[in-house]
Amino acid sequence: MIYLDTSAFVKEYHDEEGSAYVHEIFRKAKEGEEKLLTSLWTISETINVLDRHKMRKEITEEEFEIVIGAIFSDILDLKECEALEVIEVDTDLVKMSWEIIIKEHLSAADALHLVTALSKKVTEFLAADRKLLNVAKKKGLQAINVEEVSIT
Repeated sequence: MIYLDTSAFVKEYHDEEGSAYVHEIFRKAKEGEEKLLTSLWTISETINVLDRHKMRKEITEEEFEIVIGAIFSDILDLKECEALEVIEVDTDLVKMSWEIIIKEHLSAADALHLVTALSKKVTEFLAADRKLLNVAKKKGLQAINVEEVSIT
């Protein structure tokens, strides 16, 4: 099971460094070769990232609407074929994140991603945030920086 934080997840919908690797992960999930996991919070953060691109006129309103539609369509399709699990943010996860925030000095969002992945015993943790990835490695996860992986 592969966990995607927002910095990895958004690359499926906005081409940038690391997108090719994320596209490959999503392709494998759609073909039943991988199971993906993310937080419901990821969806909110992804919408926020895309909204910022729209506000900076990096994408048009029409492109924004198309991408948002694609996100929800993919989520429904992947969940239907059991290739994606979206974990709801609950009180226990939030409380678990507090220790990570204090000890590792991560943002609340990054700590929430990390404890969500740890709680589900994922095999890989994908992100593009070096600090988060370093803490994930310290916690025993196979942490992969999607911006540093080449597709062969």
